[in-house]
Amino acid sequence: MIYVPDLENYKCFVVKDSNTIRAYKSMPQIDEEIEYRDYFVNSHYLYNDDVELINNLPLCIDSSSLTSFYAYRNDFAEILIIFFLLIGFVYFTISKLWRALFKGGRVI
Repeated sequence: MIYVPDLENYKCFVVKDSNTIRAYKSMPQIDEEIEYRDYFVNSHYLYNDDVELINNLPLCIDSSSLTSFYAYRNDFAEILIIFFLLIGFVYFTISKLWRALFKGGRVI
């Protein structure tokens, strides 16, 4: 499965290279200008919007191999690591404050 944000807002998806997925707002037609969005997979799905004049019809990816479920993100493991580190920091800080306020201890 290939993760694509805003999957339902686009009609055609093309893998441009190993880092870029292009999403077209409507089905491409020859000699027609069409809005598209390039998603940069290895850059936390940053995107760039633009317009393209279609000269050759692109080969759209089969929609059954696409998903918008966040667990398929390329950077999901990094997001989980940051999330758990943040939770650990908040837990440590709150527990230190709690002990200091209610047990008469010192805050380190």
